[in-house]
Amino acid sequence: MMSPLPTMTDVSSSTYERADAAARQLVGQAFLVPLLKEVRESTSAHGMFAPGAAEKRFGPILDHQMADALMTRLDLDVVAKVRQDIVNKETQKTEVTH
Repeated sequence: MMSPLPTMTDVSSSTYERADAAARQLVGQAFLVPLLKEVRESTSAHGMFAPGAAEKRFGPILDHQMADALMTRLDLDVVAKVRQDIVNKETQKTEVTH
């Protein structure tokens, strides 16, 4: 039988904050960056509106920056699930070492 999920009061705030940051970074890099890349590369701009060399070179950097900015503002269920999994693993490691 699985133990109940730990709540914020059950774990230290630093563990929760680190888990939250890690979860947001993982979800942003795994899901948002590829999505933003696809959107950026699928534009049908032609002629003088086509992406230039700088846009092609720095586009991936912009994708990462935009994903990071979105992840600080969005509260996605998948982030909460990943964060909870990280907290659970940290709690289990702490219980085993004590």
